[in-house]
Amino acid sequence: TMGRFLCSLLRSSMNASRRQREHGVDAVLLMGGNVRGGTDYPIGSFFSLEALEAEIKNDETLAVVPMPGWLLAEGVEATHAGDPIPGWVQYDDGVKELYPPDGDGGGGGPLPKVTHVANEPIDPDRIYKVATKVGDLTNGQSPPWTEYYTANPNLLPPKGAYVNVQAELMSFFARNVWRKIWEATSPSWRGRSVGDDDEDEDEDEDDNDDSVYCGVDDECDPEGRLRSLDSDCDGVVTVEDIHRSLHDVLHLSVDETERSLARFVHAFADTTGSGEGTLGD
Repeated sequence: TMGRFLCSLLRSSMNASRRQREHGVDAVLLMGGNVRGGTDYPIGSFFSLEALEAEIKNDETLAVVPMPGWLLAEGVEATHAGDPIPGWVQYDDGVKELYPPDGDGGGGGPLPKVTHVANEPIDPDRIYKVATKVGDLTNGQSPPWTEYYTANPNLLPPKGAYVNVQAELMSFFARNVWRKIWEATSPSWRGRSVGDDDEDEDEDEDDNDDSVYCGVDDECDPEGRLRSLDSDCDGVVTVEDIHRSLHDVLHLSVDETERSLARFVHAFADTTGSGEGTLGD
């Protein structure tokens, strides 16, 4: 489903941007009302900026909360008992739920059971780091969550710790796109099609991958890569240069009036925050 797809992307993104394992996210849980999910996408469709904006409101946020395993399971299961409701919890692909063969949770039949979190058997006593919309924890749609977090408001993060969903995902896409641009302008890749040998590439690859970094004097030729992106040869890679590279280097379909992705890629490449992409970055 679109909800599971977005939750999985968010988990990958939040774990890629939180390099220390203790700051990682074990699961992303979003109530169904936060994902519109009204569109059927044909096989082979690309997830575009327009699709992201259509599925998630631009002001939607989430934050990481501590959640005991038993509470995670009970909270999800409570929203899956019976007919679908706005609070129906959707989750990333590391969460597994078992539906009994003789029931779907409704009509008094057996309830579904959450069996795995982060692709491992759920531990009822473990405290999981769960990314979710904070307001959903006390909105009454999941009675176990509402009861627990109403009684323990100190466990809810401050608003300054909230993450904008669209911005988080765009930053994640930008990291992956910049990696592809960097690879496609390397000495060994120049002149080849960007898709020639990347069939097995893992786009959730950790940001610590040394292949995307090199020093000024390294054989990976950072000066040559910069020149191949710098269209006016002024030593600075601009948003316009990135936008051009999306089409000319990666052969992506781009809209000449839309620079959102290029701005996010440029911001990621600009490691010093100077507003300019230079050899120093």
